[in-house]
Amino acid sequence: MAKKTKSKRDDTSQCEKCLPAYCCNYFAFGIDEPEDRRDYESLMWKIAHENVSIYIYRKDWYIMIHNRCNFLMPDNKCAIYDHRPYMCREHSTESCEYTGDDYGFTEHFKSYDDLLIYVKENTNFRFKQEPTGIPPNCL
Repeated sequence: MAKKTKSKRDDTSQCEKCLPAYCCNYFAFGIDEPEDRRDYESLMWKIAHENVSIYIYRKDWYIMIHNRCNFLMPDNKCAIYDHRPYMCREHSTESCEYTGDDYGFTEHFKSYDDLLIYVKENTNFRFKQEPTGIPPNCL
């Protein structure tokens, strides 16, 4: 009888190592790369909201919403683990937020000021506003 080997992806103990449950505390999706001043102003408006960050990964732009999953229990385990959504089932711990070396982001804007400084240093768009000094509102 052949010995059944367990795939790392199917190993439920993999998540037990990550009690902060990083991957269950945000979601992100791709956005268009800003092309003009209005696009940057729109991103600055978005990042001014709580629990929002923006990042560039491999030249693509993303918005990250830092928001806890409703199924994450107080002990940071999934209440619907056996029936979790496809995105959760396919998430690999080999390069996850907890076990991976880093995200590999080219840029990660965690505050309005981060993005404002980037725009001032990397574009020809001139914004009179100086950094606000308000700290990031997400990790």
